Amino acid sequence: MKISLSLTHDCNLRCRYCYAGDKFHKTMDLDTAKKIVDFAYDITPKQDSIDFSLFGGEPFLCFSLIKNIISYIESKNFPNVVTYNITTNGTIINDEIINYIRKKDIKIAISIDGEKEIHDKNRVDIHGNGTLDVVLENIKRLSSKVGFFQVNAVYGSQTITQLDKTFEFFVENGIKNIHLNPDITEKWDISSFPDISTAYERIADKYIELYKANNEVALNLIDNKLILFFKGGYEEADKCSMGQKEFGFAPSGNVYPCERLIGDDSDKEMCMGNIHTGINPLKRCSIAQKTGNSNEECINCPVQNYCMNWCGCTNYNMTGYSDKVSAMLCYSEQVAITVAKKVFSALKENETFLDHFLNYLTHQKNLEKEVYYENR
Repeated sequence: MKISLSLTHDCNLRCRYCYAGDKFHKTMDLDTAKKIVDFAYDITPKQDSIDFSLFGGEPFLCFSLIKNIISYIESKNFPNVVTYNITTNGTIINDEIINYIRKKDIKIAISIDGEKEIHDKNRVDIHGNGTLDVVLENIKRLSSKVGFFQVNAVYGSQTITQLDKTFEFFVENGIKNIHLNPDITEKWDISSFPDISTAYERIADKYIELYKANNEVALNLIDNKLILFFKGGYEEADKCSMGQKEFGFAPSGNVYPCERLIGDDSDKEMCMGNIHTGINPLKRCSIAQKTGNSNEECINCPVQNYCMNWCGCTNYNMTGYSDKVSAMLCYSEQVAITVAKKVFSALKENETFLDHFLNYLTHQKNLEKEVYYENR
């Protein structure tokens, strides 16, 4: 079960893209957060794990609230395996926050778009100033004290041609867990599609070079597809379960089927109710029925089992329909699958590469065992 709490609509940045919508002073109160936690435990089977994801706005503007929420979760003492994730812009991380992250084993995702020219183009503070210097400094402080963190880089049609430089920049700065994600709020024009192919090909070449030099790195663009090759494609448990096993809560307590659909909390079509007054079962059922993929051209596509055509929130943001895939996502997924095959062909006998995925598979099996024995 994934339970996402948007703690605040407020933020100390004014990024030029943001699926979280307009920024304003509205923060979740503790009573609302407690009711969300209670809901999570009531709805989750005891054999399932619960992932509590905290974001905003900028969640570390609400550090006291974060600590109170996690204290309340711990007081519940339920049998479920519980994990914590926080997504942050990385600008206000300090020693107190770092020590707390380490103590509570919180997985941190930091938004950073690449080198200064790229990052500072969009990720600016309220005065319009770029923020790379402070984010990079905080990443270095964090990496010296925390076992795991990842970075999230968003690219659009204006920065796609520099995506390989972004990947290089992260590796040069010792960042090993990298997520590259398209701007799903942009209306991608077909004219930018060749740039996607070129960027992914260059990244694949750099990825191959790194592993041949015994330099391990985790990159979602390639790793996710390689894992699917090993698994034989997406399993049902991998696919979108918005409104069923995935819920996003706005600071007001309004309930959405995914955190990426909360925005500024004004989308009546996707709002399923409020934690204080209840979830509308008909609305929840209706949203669940509109997940997946209704594109006719996808039915006989030879790579559909390896394509993320089922992600309801991505589809909704890009096409206005949770079950219709955008041309950009279709093209991007096909290219990602192609370059992942190229990577596998080049590295299938590379020990560092094989160990990387063996560690992943071993971790997954150990996690499954942990959940099983916790709930016997």
